[in-house]
Amino acid sequence: MEKEGVKSAFVRRHYESLGYRVHSGLQFGCDFVLYADSPEAVHSDFCVYIIGNDGFIDWREIQTLTRSMPDFHKTLIVVQVKGEYIKELAMGTEHAPFRNRPVPKAVGSQVKPHKKAKLEEKQSK
Repeated sequence: MEKEGVKSAFVRRHYESLGYRVHSGLQFGCDFVLYADSPEAVHSDFCVYIIGNDGFIDWREIQTLTRSMPDFHKTLIVVQVKGEYIKELAMGTEHAPFRNRPVPKAVGSQVKPHKKAKLEEKQSK
């Protein structure tokens, strides 16, 4: 399996099956970003980086990604595909704490300001 083809599609389906909305992570130097709700309503919490077929990641690459995530307020998830299984390693910092996929009403401060009022209105009904 090559990273850009089958492996990438497999990882995308995995996160979609968990209820995330999966989008390109190119702007953050990763393969994907994961949204708990519509990207118009919330910011993404996670960046996903897929390790290549050899299972090796250069320490400089992981250091660069790890140091970048607090600035983006994201948690880095490093993924390795082994056959039909996915191994995940999540790396959080105090600026981007690891959070489980929240339900929309629990998104809190991650809700984009112009959408927050609409979400609060829906929740009160």
